Amino acid sequence: MKKSQFAGLCMTGLLAGNELGTLIGFHPAIRALPLRSQIESERALTGRLGKIMPFYIVASLAASGAAAADRRGRPGFGPAMLSTGALAGMALITVVAELPLNKRTVNYPSGGDEQGWSAIRRRWERFHQARVALDIIAFGCLAAAALEEQPEAALAGGVSDEYLLRRTEGMTRLPTSVRS
Repeated sequence: MKKSQFAGLCMTGLLAGNELGTLIGFHPAIRALPLRSQIESERALTGRLGKIMPFYIVASLAASGAAAADRRGRPGFGPAMLSTGALAGMALITVVAELPLNKRTVNYPSGGDEQGWSAIRRRWERFHQARVALDIIAFGCLAAAALEEQPEAALAGGVSDEYLLRRTEGMTRLPTSVRS
């Protein structure tokens, strides 16, 4: 596996895991708190993630794009491109929908009313669900692309045809070039 493929898998996997964790772990736990604590917790979390996630998203998109470019004309190119497209869609949702809601979250008064707060957060959560789905699709597509590796890729790494043939036939004897 090439470095670009590995980097793409790592970045998209970490991003998907992080986003899924916030969807099923952090935000439901915060929602169970009293209103004032919800507001303060979401403001703190949004402020912190607002400093981290832009770099994380851009790095994941770049790594996925590099993995797709590396596969051009080879098996796995389609899924790798789908991965990059899914991440681009996720980034678009982030910029167009979530960032304005994040700004409203951070600026929401601690003593604000529950109805106004819920309207902001429920809308944010719907967009977040879409983002998480796209993150998981991106990771899954890159994983599928990696699974489409062909034996020719092993040859590029210095493995001989004779060795591959014997491995596929179940033989355990090493190729002549390895025996001493």
